[in-house]
Amino acid sequence: MFLPENIDLAHSEEYNLSIRLAPDGFSFVIHSSSDPSVFHYQGTALGNKLSTTDHIKKVIFDLGFFSQPFKRTSVTVVTPRYTTVPEVFYDRKKVKELYLFNIYREENESVLTNNFREGSCHILFGMEEGLHSFLSRNLWNPQFLHHSRPLMQHFRKRATTMERKCCFVDFHDRSMTIIAFSGETLLLANSYPALNSHDTTFYIASVWEKLNLNQSADILFLSGDFASQKPTVDILNKLIRNVEQLEFNPPVDADQELLLRLPTDLLITLCE
Repeated sequence: MFLPENIDLAHSEEYNLSIRLAPDGFSFVIHSSSDPSVFHYQGTALGNKLSTTDHIKKVIFDLGFFSQPFKRTSVTVVTPRYTTVPEVFYDRKKVKELYLFNIYREENESVLTNNFREGSCHILFGMEEGLHSFLSRNLWNPQFLHHSRPLMQHFRKRATTMERKCCFVDFHDRSMTIIAFSGETLLLANSYPALNSHDTTFYIASVWEKLNLNQSADILFLSGDFASQKPTVDILNKLIRNVEQLEFNPPVDADQELLLRLPTDLLITLCE
C-alpha cells in the first residue's frame, strides 16, 4: 500500500486512525493532530460478491496494519438506525430496550452508545454484531462513534452563538442528517434518504413545520455533498430566507479537491 514518505507505521502510536463505515463503502484516514503533513486517505466501495462484514474483513487483512497501536483509533458508523435518549430517561442497563422503543428490531445487531454533552443526552445506534465483534478484536482499543455525534458536537458550537433557532442539514452517502438547535438545546437529530430533490425538500420542510421554525427569521445551514444536491439547494433558497453553506478547512496538507469530497463528519474529526 502506498503511504506518504513521512508516515512510518513503525511509529504508528504517533498517528490517529479514523475508519468510516458507510452503507456502501469503507474508508480510513491516517493523520496527526500535531503535524499537518501527516495525512493519508483511502476508500473502497463495497461490492456485491461478499457480505459487508466479509468485505471489510478482507480489506483489513489485506492491508495488514490496522491492529497496530495507534494513538487513537476511531470507527465512525454511518447508519439511519439510531435514536437520542435524554439523560433523565437513560439507563445503561436498558440500552437495548430504549433503542428498540424507537427502532424496529433487526437480528444480530449490537446496540452501541455515545454520550452527547455530559448530562444532556445519549445517542443509541445499531451495528452488525459480527462486524462489531471483529473490529473490537482486530483494532487497537477502538472507539465506536455514530456519524451524527461529531455533527451534533460541531453544530451545537455554532448554534450557541446564534440568537435564532438553527437547522443544520448535512448531505452524505445518498442521505441527509438533519440536526436542529435552539441555543444549546437539541431539538431534533434524524437522518432521511436524499435521492431526489422533491422528497428531500419535503423532509426538510416537514422538520421546519414540526419544530415551528420561522422561514423568514431562523437559519438553515447546509453542509456536505452539495454537488449532488443542487436542485434541492435551489428550492431551499426560494423557501427559506436565511440559507448558509458551511465550509470546513481542516489543518492538513491535502489536495483541496479531495477535501471537498470528504464527508463532513470526517472533516470535523480532522479539525479536532
